[in-house]
Amino acid sequence: MGLAAEWGIKAIAFDIDGTLYPKRQMLLRLFVSSLPCIPFALRYNAVRQQIRREDGTGGTGCSFEGFRKRECRLMYGSEARLGRFIRMEDWLFRRRWERSFASIRPYPWMNAALQQAARSYRLAVISDFPIGVKLKALGVEGLFEYVASSEDSGALKPSRVPFDAMLSAMGLEAGEVLYVGDSESKDIRGASAAGMRSALISTSPNKVYSISDFKFSSWKEFIDKVL
Repeated sequence: MGLAAEWGIKAIAFDIDGTLYPKRQMLLRLFVSSLPCIPFALRYNAVRQQIRREDGTGGTGCSFEGFRKRECRLMYGSEARLGRFIRMEDWLFRRRWERSFASIRPYPWMNAALQQAARSYRLAVISDFPIGVKLKALGVEGLFEYVASSEDSGALKPSRVPFDAMLSAMGLEAGEVLYVGDSESKDIRGASAAGMRSALISTSPNKVYSISDFKFSSWKEFIDKVL
């Protein structure tokens, strides 16, 4: 019996970037897509970090449109330039960035792990970044009952808001869900704050401590120990 069955898990939710495929692939694409307007990209990143600090694991959430207005206010001091903000964000971090993900390659054994998980558990995705074509490029599109960017709920991880939104949509109790991610500060803290079980994927030999319920270094290990 794997850990998921032992814990009484009914659904397994996943982060995408750095979890289903190596984060260096995302960082390279993020750098390339940001080149046409580096000042905007740097400020945009600073704004999102500010939102994480302000909300922590809490926050109230809002609509996607409301979240964009909040980003615009933090970036420009008001909503007067909301149109420009939306155009720049869509161009740099949605259209340009999304096109570059057609060539991403998953971690070894990731596809096998998700295919096996889908036979026994309901699957979900919560990502801080636009999802676009990523799941299709990784070969796992269609396996998930719930797919959302945290922005859809007006928050960013580690806020528990996007995790609670998933629980509500799927009709699950927090203790029935295992969340899998690569970031201790965002994925594990957020899932834990929502009351979920958590698993941290980390290929770093120096990353020993984790508040997660399980830490693994390869998807083969996830199959063997969790499923």
